[in-house]
Amino acid sequence: MPAPLRQQQDFYYEYGTVKRYQFGGKLKKRAKKRKNPFIAFLHFLILSIFLSFFGYVVAPSVYSNYFEPLILNHILNRNIKLDASKYISVYLNYIHNSELFGQNLIVPLNTHVKTIVPIITSGEFSVITSQLRELFEKYQQLHPSVYVWEYSSAKEVDINADEKFPAASIIKLPVLIELFRKIDRSEADDSNSTILSKKLLYNYRNLTAGSGKLQFSPLNRYYTVDYLAKIMITQSDNSATNMLIEESGGKSAINSSMRSLGLDKIELNNRLPDLEGKNKISARQIATLLYNLDNPNFLSDKSKITIKEYMANVENRSLLQAGLPSEAILIHKTGDIGKMLGDAGIVYAQNGRKYIVVVLVKRPHNDYGARDLIQKASKIIYDNINSGVDIY
Repeated sequence: MPAPLRQQQDFYYEYGTVKRYQFGGKLKKRAKKRKNPFIAFLHFLILSIFLSFFGYVVAPSVYSNYFEPLILNHILNRNIKLDASKYISVYLNYIHNSELFGQNLIVPLNTHVKTIVPIITSGEFSVITSQLRELFEKYQQLHPSVYVWEYSSAKEVDINADEKFPAASIIKLPVLIELFRKIDRSEADDSNSTILSKKLLYNYRNLTAGSGKLQFSPLNRYYTVDYLAKIMITQSDNSATNMLIEESGGKSAINSSMRSLGLDKIELNNRLPDLEGKNKISARQIATLLYNLDNPNFLSDKSKITIKEYMANVENRSLLQAGLPSEAILIHKTGDIGKMLGDAGIVYAQNGRKYIVVVLVKRPHNDYGARDLIQKASKIIYDNINSGVDIY
């Protein structure tokens, strides 16, 4: 006999509009769990502390630094400046890879990796080395460094070539090369505009004493990167150099690039003019940069041609150039501060030979003997290579 309808449905039935469960013929309501007053008070206290902290510290900062600039500027057309740098500047002191106007920055990494090749030598120019040492003995107050490498024989002259010297304006060569490496990278990225045509503002911040004529030009004018690079090399302009150091990413970026290339003795520590001589180079590593001007895996053909054009028109012709005959061609960069005089370049001799030459001289302040030494050393090197002595 089937159970009564009430018993068949004793697991569930409706009473009015309220649904209740019935087990074993009895109605049971779920008992509400009573909260512990202490736990409730603790929750209230924590929430109050959090809301107080948020309202007193976080909210005003978020409002003034983010909400106003990002939201109100857009909606109400208000001119409120967004400045979030103060929140991350402390970390940039440790993780930056570039700088601009003294501010540490993080810039995108270069994905187009290009590298240099070292100079490989086949031996020493013993005759030239001997003659140069005899010359240097006549200038006891001077301390020279010389590196020479000839292309057809791969022979070298190495006199203190790995010693660090004050760079003077020869540091402008690494600045120039790093600038053009940046230009090559931008063109490889299909940039819509070339960096050479970019215009930079020359103002009081960039006005720099020492060599160059830009310091006497009117302020608040724009000059193209091409023009600034040209006068940095041809006139050794310090103001143009400092502007291009910033354009290349700053001292840290250039130093990092030189280290990545294995040129750890090239150091850009000061803006120009570096009268204290804190910027450093070595004769061999500057020669390595010159050697790689013809390396297609280091610079594009367009950049190589432009760099050589600048270097072929250097106005200072009183050092290496003064020791060469008129038919010889020299592309180079000079450097002159009180404690160091130097010249670095590539010579194309009359007989078709080609060689790299770097001569650096530490000296008592502005000792003119350094100029004579460089001129005479240049003549010795050229005469021997042009005549074929000790080539093979």
